Amino acid sequence: MPATIGTGSGESGTQTATGPPSPSTSVEHRMQAEIDSWMGTPYVYGGTTKYGVDCSAFTQAVYRSIDIDIPRRASRQAVAAETVSRGNLRYGDIVFFNTSGSGISHCGIYLGNGEFVHASSSRGVVRDLLNHPYYATRFVQGGRFL
Repeated sequence: MPATIGTGSGESGTQTATGPPSPSTSVEHRMQAEIDSWMGTPYVYGGTTKYGVDCSAFTQAVYRSIDIDIPRRASRQAVAAETVSRGNLRYGDIVFFNTSGSGISHCGIYLGNGEFVHASSSRGVVRDLLNHPYYATRFVQGGRFL
């Protein structure tokens, strides 16, 4: 059965997808369990808890759950990570976007099959499609810490 996921920043409606592949390694399983525990958490700029989180605190928390320390800000995460092209993304890579018009300002975690999870400023922690026009036109690069 297809999964229903969000359509992008601030838009109503849904898109359907077949869903990402299941995690295959113990690290991926640990990451997915942490991701699942954050789903639905509200967005709060500067937030770092399950009462409210922003995009880079969410990615930082997921990586912390697998004992990898990454920087707090999206722009610094992008600099610290190994750069990955969109076509070479793997489960757990961080995806970076320019949503402000002035460099990397948003991030999420790639799940596979074109899906990623992120803390949306309008919808909290949700899954979305990289090929949604809002994200496709703002994608800058992927980053790998695994």
